[in-house]
Amino acid sequence: MGDPRFPRKHYDTPSHPWQKERIEKENALVHQYGLKNKREIWKASTNVRQMRQQARKLTATASEQAQKERRLLLGRLDRLGLLDRGSNLEDVLRMDVEKLLDRRLQTQVYLQGLASTPKQSRQLITHGHITIEGTVARVPGMLVTRMQEKQIAYFSGSPLMSDLHPVRPKPRTDADFDTEAAEEEAPAAPAKEEKAGTPAEKKAKSSPKAEKPAEAPAEKKAKSSPKAEKPAEAPAAVAKKAPEKVKTGDTSEEKA
Repeated sequence: MGDPRFPRKHYDTPSHPWQKERIEKENALVHQYGLKNKREIWKASTNVRQMRQQARKLTATASEQAQKERRLLLGRLDRLGLLDRGSNLEDVLRMDVEKLLDRRLQTQVYLQGLASTPKQSRQLITHGHITIEGTVARVPGMLVTRMQEKQIAYFSGSPLMSDLHPVRPKPRTDADFDTEAAEEEAPAAPAKEEKAGTPAEKKAKSSPKAEKPAEAPAEKKAKSSPKAEKPAEAPAAVAKKAPEKVKTGDTSEEKA
């Protein structure tokens, strides 16, 4: 059992610490629900996994005790708002972590418009500004039932009771929800760099001189000097031409 001063953890950690898909999903959930750390996700995952195991076990048995436990399980999930009325065990097997995170007090305070962001909702709860049925609630992760959901309000002694308080969010209208839904459905705009191009490409298009590569200094020198076009004759060729001149001179003397 262990020492009661050091209770064991009531949640399961991931089997492997480095899994890209799981890490990305957990980071998205932490940002979406304003969670403090990933431990809260692991606790919710463990609770959902236990509910699935219980539903799977009850599906395999058909005794009277199993039917009684089935009714108790579905009734408890109905009171917590995790399932709709008239659901069965198959709906329990299809539950996910987001379903449980939506029933947390922190999420409900944000959804009811008592806070501007999920993180602000957590701050208001821990500072004692939120009550449930007139009792101050300071646990952001507590699961709220359907009856308690209607009793969430500001604490009577909190300064947030004033409508002019700067921290108090503005009431949401139907137009705000429509704009948020339109933004989610709208496709993402292409990046500006793809349309406009890089600065180097703009400079290359604007300056026509940049299209022709600059000639090397050796090529310029070769074009400017025409003598360099004819290669110098080899010494052997010069030596062959010299005796011919001598022969032409002898023939001229004989003719004379």
